[in-house]
Amino acid sequence: MSDRLSQTFRFMEAVEQTRTAAEIEDCLLGLAAEFGFTGLFGGIVPTRPAPLAELRSRILFQRFPAQWLDRYSRKGYVFRDPIIQHLFHERTPFTWHEGYKSCPQRSNVRLIQGEAAEFGLRDGYVVPISTIDGEIVSLSFGGPGTLPASADLSVLNFAASYALGRHLHRIATWRRVNSNLTAREWDCLLWAGEGKTNWEISAILGISKSTVTKHIMAARAKLGAVSKAHAIAMAIRTKLLR
Repeated sequence: MSDRLSQTFRFMEAVEQTRTAAEIEDCLLGLAAEFGFTGLFGGIVPTRPAPLAELRSRILFQRFPAQWLDRYSRKGYVFRDPIIQHLFHERTPFTWHEGYKSCPQRSNVRLIQGEAAEFGLRDGYVVPISTIDGEIVSLSFGGPGTLPASADLSVLNFAASYALGRHLHRIATWRRVNSNLTAREWDCLLWAGEGKTNWEISAILGISKSTVTKHIMAARAKLGAVSKAHAIAMAIRTKLLR
């Protein structure tokens, strides 16, 4: 087995063992580090202007400097960003340099390229991924150096697609589980996960102890859990996917 194939299998196994978005980010950045990338950003590409809260809800991965994300969001850079503009018509991976070069609005290039560089994001690589429902999700790797023309970044294409698929599947699982439980059932399970007894939960939520017991039993049945501990574990796991 080739070294590259072995590395692929190790990456897949590592992603399968993750529980949170942050752990998936660690896997991706561990692989991307060999190209000098230190940051990662991923999300569903917006196709129209939207409130800040909606734009933030589209973010799936965020390992760029928080100050840059805050400035980017507050100043509404998303539709001035040459990289986002390039994603509107490009479905194959590309470097930031290629995205900047293709943008006819040179003032936008100077703005975004210059300010991103202030936060150690001088060059990068973008992997666009089309979902079955027609959305475009992109994972963008960034770093402080300029990418050499000879760099073979194709290894990141598979890694990004695999990691994204795993993460989206977990989000779908969380939404399905969360939608099946009532707010009270969810609260009871999470407080039980904090080590609270049924009596303590009843005092916290202002309901009777017997009602807490009924909520937990109902949640266990909906989740198909074999025990209360199993139901709590499932609830905590889905909470981590938020």
